[in-house]
Amino acid sequence: MTLSLIVFSGQVRANPLGVRLETAQDGDAVVGALRLTLPKDVHAYAHDPGDAGRPTTLRFSVAGGPAQAVWYPEGAVQRDFYDPSATIFVYEGEVTLYVLLSREDEGKPYMADISMLLCSTRNCMPVNQQVKEVVPQATQPLEAMPWAAQWRSLKKQPPRSVADDAAEGVQLFGEAPAIADRQGAPADAPEAGRSEGIARWLESQGETVGAGNGSAAVEGGQVQKPLPPMDDFVNLTPRYINESMEISSLGKALLFGILAGLLLNAMPCVLPVLTFKVSGLLMVGGCDKEGLKHFRRHNICFAAGVMTLFSALALVLGLADLMWGQLYQNQAVLLVMLLLVFLMGLSMLGVFTLPVIDLKTGANTKNPCLQAYFTGLVSTFLATPCSGPLLGGVLGWAFTQPLMVVMVVFWSVGLGMALPYVLFSIWPVLARILPKPGAWMHIFERVVGFFLMGTALYLLSILPVEKHMQVLSVLLVVALCAWLWGQYCGISAPPLRRKVVGVACLGLLLASFMWVLRPVAPLPQWREFSPQTFEAGLGKKPMLLEFTADWCPNCKFMEATVLTDERLRRLQARYNMELVRVDLTNANAYAVRLLEALGSKSIPLTALFPAGDMATAPLVLRDVYGSDSLEQAMRDVFGR
Repeated sequence: MTLSLIVFSGQVRANPLGVRLETAQDGDAVVGALRLTLPKDVHAYAHDPGDAGRPTTLRFSVAGGPAQAVWYPEGAVQRDFYDPSATIFVYEGEVTLYVLLSREDEGKPYMADISMLLCSTRNCMPVNQQVKEVVPQATQPLEAMPWAAQWRSLKKQPPRSVADDAAEGVQLFGEAPAIADRQGAPADAPEAGRSEGIARWLESQGETVGAGNGSAAVEGGQVQKPLPPMDDFVNLTPRYINESMEISSLGKALLFGILAGLLLNAMPCVLPVLTFKVSGLLMVGGCDKEGLKHFRRHNICFAAGVMTLFSALALVLGLADLMWGQLYQNQAVLLVMLLLVFLMGLSMLGVFTLPVIDLKTGANTKNPCLQAYFTGLVSTFLATPCSGPLLGGVLGWAFTQPLMVVMVVFWSVGLGMALPYVLFSIWPVLARILPKPGAWMHIFERVVGFFLMGTALYLLSILPVEKHMQVLSVLLVVALCAWLWGQYCGISAPPLRRKVVGVACLGLLLASFMWVLRPVAPLPQWREFSPQTFEAGLGKKPMLLEFTADWCPNCKFMEATVLTDERLRRLQARYNMELVRVDLTNANAYAVRLLEALGSKSIPLTALFPAGDMATAPLVLRDVYGSDSLEQAMRDVFGR
C-alpha cells in the first residue's frame, strides 16, 4: 500500500495539473476559461461530487480583488471505485472552469487556487495548486473557441464562488469574510462580499442587486436572502379547523389519549394487530370456571404486554427525540418486523407452530400467559406506524413536553388500547358478544395468514429497492426452515430429531444471512457515450463500446450472460480498459452515425478499440456471441 502511494504521488508530481487561461469576447463581457489537464488514468471528483469524494473548487481573483464567481461543468456519472454503493460525478482528461471578467481585467495579474482530489484505481491524492499569471487579451470571439457551446449551456445556471481556501462550502453572497479577504484590495474594489462576476451575470440575466449589505443569494436565477439560523427560520401562528379538539393541557391529553388508544383497536391500518387480538379472544372455549379463569388470565397478560411496550416506546422515543412511527426509518427494525410478520403468517397458514407467540386458536402451549404477553408486545410493536383518530394531536403535544409527561401520555394511550381486554377480564360475560368457536375459526386463521403476508409485502416495499432480492432470498430460506421444523419437529417428535433439524435450520439461516451480507466486489465503471468524450479518449487507452437499448431483448440477454458485472470487472482490471455504453433507447444522431461507421445498422454490437495508432481499426463483435469469443477477441486486440 505504501509503495503504491509513493508511485501515485510521484505520478502526480511528475505530471502536475496542466493549467492555461483562455479568454474570448462574449458581447461586452470577457469569458475566462481555465483549462485543466489531469494526469493520465486519473480522475478528479467534480464540484458536485455526488455521494462521495472531495469537490473540485477554484478560487479565482484578479489583481488581489475578491474571489470571482465560477461556473463548474457537471462531471461524468459512475460508481465510486472505493465504495460501489456510491454514485459519483468525476472529471477526466481535460476540464474547463469558467469565470466572467471585464475588459479592465485584461493584462492584470490573476491568481487561481485549485483544489481537487485526484484518484487512480489504487488510491487518491489531494492536490492544491496555485497559478499566478496575467489575464490574456480577448482577441477571439466566443464562437471561435472550442468550449463555446459548453459555456453557453453553463451560463444559463447561477454561478458558484468558493468562500475561502479552507472552505468547502459554496455560497454567492454573504458577510465580508465569507467571500474574500479584503486586506490588500483596491480602494475602488466592489463592496466586500460581492463578486463582480456575479453582478455581471445578474445583469446579463436581467437582474439587479440592491445597494444593501449584499447579503443575498442567487438560486434559480433569482436573488434571495441567505438561509437564516435554524431557530429563527420561521415563526407562525397556526389556526385549526376545530380548535376544541386541539390539546392544550395534560388532562385533555390523557382523556384524548385513552380515546385514541381505544380507537386504535379498530383502525384498518392495524389489521394484523386486530387479528392477533380477535384470535386471542376467541380462545375462550366455554363458560365453566376453568375456562373463565383462562380467559381472564389471557386478557390480563395481553394488556400487560401492551402497557409494557408503550412504556418502552415512551422511553426510547422521548430520550432519542423521535416521532411516533419514526422507528420505520431504521432498516434493522424494519427487517426484524418483516421477519416476525412473515413467520406469523406462515404459522397462521399451518406451515409450522411458532413458539411463544403462536396465534392459532386452540394451540397447545406450555405457558399460555407468556404467549398472551408476547402477543400484546408484538401487536403494539406493529402498531407504531399507525395513527388513528386523535392520536396525532395527542402525541404531537406530548413530544413538546418533558419526558415524564411523555411517559404518562403514552400510558394513557396504552390503557385505551388495552381497555377492551381489561373489561373482558373484569366482566367475562361480555365475551358472549363474540362469535362462538367453531370450524369457521380455522378458515379465519388462513385468511389472517394471507393478510399477514400482505403486511410483510408492505414492509418489504418500505425497504430500498436494491435490497428487495436479498431480503426475498432470506425469506425463502426462512420459509424452508419453517417447513422443515413443522414437518419434523412437532411436539411429539423425539428430542434428538428436534435438535438435529434445529441445528440444520440455524445453519441454513446463518449461511443465507452471510451470503446476503457478503462484501460486494466493485462494479465495473461504465461511462455513457458522448461524442466529445469518445473522440477525446480514442486511442489513449483500450476501450469496449457496447450498443444497447431498452427495446432490444438480445442486448439484455447479452448483458445478463456475457457482459456481466463480474466478468467485466475482471476484464477491466486486467486490460485497464474504459467501458462505454451507447444507449439507443432514444434517438441519438451521433450514436447512429458511430454504429454506421462500424459497418452495422443493427444491435447488439460490441466494438473493441485498442490504444495507440490502431484505435481507428476496432474489432467488432456482432449480434449474439459467447464469453469465450469475447475474451479471445480481447486477447487479440489488447495483446494480453
